[in-house]
Amino acid sequence: MDVRQRILTAAVDRLSTSGYSGMTISAVAARAGLSRPTVYAHFGSREKLASEALTLVSSRMLASVVEQVGETTSAAEYLVETMVSACAAFRAHPALAPLVQPQLGTVIVDGYLVDADSVGMARRFLSPLVAFRPDLEPDMDEIAETCIRFLVSIVQFDSSNTRTCDDLRRYLHRRLVPAVGLPPAP
Repeated sequence: MDVRQRILTAAVDRLSTSGYSGMTISAVAARAGLSRPTVYAHFGSREKLASEALTLVSSRMLASVVEQVGETTSAAEYLVETMVSACAAFRAHPALAPLVQPQLGTVIVDGYLVDADSVGMARRFLSPLVAFRPDLEPDMDEIAETCIRFLVSIVQFDSSNTRTCDDLRRYLHRRLVPAVGLPPAP
């Protein structure tokens, strides 16, 4: 494993076990068996390291989400099933806690959650929507941003509308599907 990958692996581990506050450069360096200057040389700052670690773990998690969705028969069904699987994964994976419970001064609160990289990543996972509905292509960045905003809100703020997977499916069909311009499922 190369040095950069060792650092990212250690950062994900620290996020999983200690959250953002425990993911210090010193703790990551110790976990990776490297010096603090080596970590700084590769990432420059704690914020940059956290951002890349969260991107890495989010990408891995979202790839498994898409695999779990399986066969769907419509764009609305694909969208809803992807969001249900993503919510479950975000709630279950400890390294993603900074996305679920962001703290002031972290990369999440400071505005990076809906930056071009995040929207691009979400867009890649939502790209099967275009196979169902090619007319959505020009709106995919906005659809991706809308889905990010819904996902974060649902994961952070549980309610009786979103508590179970079936409740969440019904809610998403009522609210998210129309919000992105899809007709409701039959």
